[in-house]
Amino acid sequence: MKLSKFLLIIFLGVLVIFFKPFVFEGKIPLPADTIVGMYHPWRDVVWDNLTAGVPFKNFLITDPVRQQYPWRQLAADALKNKQLPFWNPYNFAGTPLLANFQSAGFYPLNILFFILPFNLAWGWLIALQPLLAGIFLFLYLRELRLGRASSLLGALAFSFSGFFIAWLEWGTILHSALWLPLILLSVEKIFSSANNSKFSIWGGIFVFALCASLFAGHLQTFFYVFLFSFIYLLWKLRQFKGDRFKLSLLLVIGYLLFVAISSIQWRPTLEFINLSARNIDQVDWQIPGWFIPWQNLVQFLAPDFFGNPTTLNYWGIWNYGEFSGYIGVIPLLLALLAIFRRPRGASGFFAVFGLLVLTFALPTPWASCLMSLNCL
Repeated sequence: MKLSKFLLIIFLGVLVIFFKPFVFEGKIPLPADTIVGMYHPWRDVVWDNLTAGVPFKNFLITDPVRQQYPWRQLAADALKNKQLPFWNPYNFAGTPLLANFQSAGFYPLNILFFILPFNLAWGWLIALQPLLAGIFLFLYLRELRLGRASSLLGALAFSFSGFFIAWLEWGTILHSALWLPLILLSVEKIFSSANNSKFSIWGGIFVFALCASLFAGHLQTFFYVFLFSFIYLLWKLRQFKGDRFKLSLLLVIGYLLFVAISSIQWRPTLEFINLSARNIDQVDWQIPGWFIPWQNLVQFLAPDFFGNPTTLNYWGIWNYGEFSGYIGVIPLLLALLAIFRRPRGASGFFAVFGLLVLTFALPTPWASCLMSLNCL
């Protein structure tokens, strides 16, 4: 117990240091400098004798201030007024808000906006991403019978990975992703408690985590979470020694509950997509950036090999954040060591699946073929 508390203190300490400007200095994790530094009319105003406007830190992360932040505030304000967030009157002549997936109007953690001022609630929404991701992964790794230190290292590598840092301020992408470890944990618990009273509890957690991942507001990330967790569940079902038919039936009921509960979001979203011009304004998939360039694999070892947009010296292809797969050199080496030492079980499953996914992210012939056929 003492070791667990010590490890928790280490994890929380890292979080506090990372979010020091928010926790102690009152700053909000939002790239608002881009508004006054990049856009008219604010960029033309003289601020503190800066004739060229206000310097901005990263020109690639303008989406949160132009989209996610105002959309979330519109949705939160509507719900506070006991109204469903159907409509956004501020874009064009008006546009759907609820059907806009990234408004995340029904995300469970929106409870923060009901108990805190919006700016503070947004800050905690961002700060909770690495915290919840780390806690969920730590518990999942412990369920796989990894040691406490190993589980802590995995939690830190996951919650402070290149992916988490690059997309931290969106408030949607990571919230969709962070539920994956809890989904995997609930799958493990479902199979281990198939014949006792805890089955219904973990079945409920499984459905809740799936719904939360969808409601979090990023459809692409949720698709990956859903696909991976479903294949993981099938893999566990294949190993199950009990009554597979009964368990399969209960799992189907769980998925049907998820579909029914989440229909309040996905039904208007699908209608919105069908009515949009999204299918006719796609950029040519053959341009650089649709796939991870082969040379960008070096970023698994050196994330800033091609520079970094925050220092304005990025010289790589397209968007830095899209290719950021860094988890740390030590965690990567330890993961490879685990695969070679224990090629079966969970290590083997993650190794095979990870390699397969990577081949579809790279410009391989089969990935290019599927993309050209509009299969992806």
